[in-house]
Amino acid sequence: MTELQTLFFLGKGGTGKSTASALLSLVLMEKGKKVLLASFDDAHNQSDIFETDFSDKACTIGPCLEVLQIDRDKEIKQYLKKTAQNVKNSYAYLTAFNLDNYFDILKFSPGMEEYALVTAFMNLQTRYKGYDYLIIDMPPTALSLRFFNLPALSLIWVDQLEKLRMEIYKRKEIISRIKFAGKEFERDKVLSRIREIKSDYQALKDIFEDPQKSNFFAVFNQDVLSVAETRRILDQLNSLNIEVKGLICNDRMQEGPKEKNIENEFSSIPIQHIPYSSSSLIGMSALKYHISSYDLTFDRLFKSHS
Repeated sequence: MTELQTLFFLGKGGTGKSTASALLSLVLMEKGKKVLLASFDDAHNQSDIFETDFSDKACTIGPCLEVLQIDRDKEIKQYLKKTAQNVKNSYAYLTAFNLDNYFDILKFSPGMEEYALVTAFMNLQTRYKGYDYLIIDMPPTALSLRFFNLPALSLIWVDQLEKLRMEIYKRKEIISRIKFAGKEFERDKVLSRIREIKSDYQALKDIFEDPQKSNFFAVFNQDVLSVAETRRILDQLNSLNIEVKGLICNDRMQEGPKEKNIENEFSSIPIQHIPYSSSSLIGMSALKYHISSYDLTFDRLFKSHS
């Protein structure tokens, strides 16, 4: 059974992440690969590109290609609901209080979007593990980088929570032994939950860092701002021990000022060019025509997955 490969598409807004991910999904479909294309971007660009209204329920648009649109607000509500239930299970006495209003407020807290997207991603990993490729059309750079940084950041504070809880546990255990004449102390549900969370984030971090499971592609145009942001993306991912598989240069400009020496600028990373199109790449026919007319195979980026 083929192991699921996850392909992440990042880049500055407007560079063509959605178009590039859509083109690649069709290339892989033509090769007979089973593909799920999931948009994590609220802009709903995939719906515009394929001229189909997508929702969080996968829609079949080809022989072995499905597309879905993550509903971020829905994911946040589900995440908060699960969190509330975990809190109530760990602290049964809290059911006497009405916590629902507090959890409603939490949806506006910093980091909630990243947590919701992480939950959505892990669910997709489980639900579509029998597929060949999971292609993720990521949101704008800032949110994307916070998403990839979340596991490492969360592991830092969860590790501290575990140490603190262990100290509390030891003190409670001493008191318990004195009070109950050495009888076995009840299992600490909070400590168990902290370790469960720690295990989940470590597993997610491992997925991001494993080039056999995750492939990262940065999409850019040949203008100064786009190239500069691509450099920042590469630097940030490198600091997280995440390897970028390849770059995709979307030639959106037929004329005008372009950054030169792109191949030298990013000499260590393969670059796939998507040629300029005088017509909009909207609809299945236009996308397939662009693939065939310019022989877009993305082979340079997929030598190890052919």
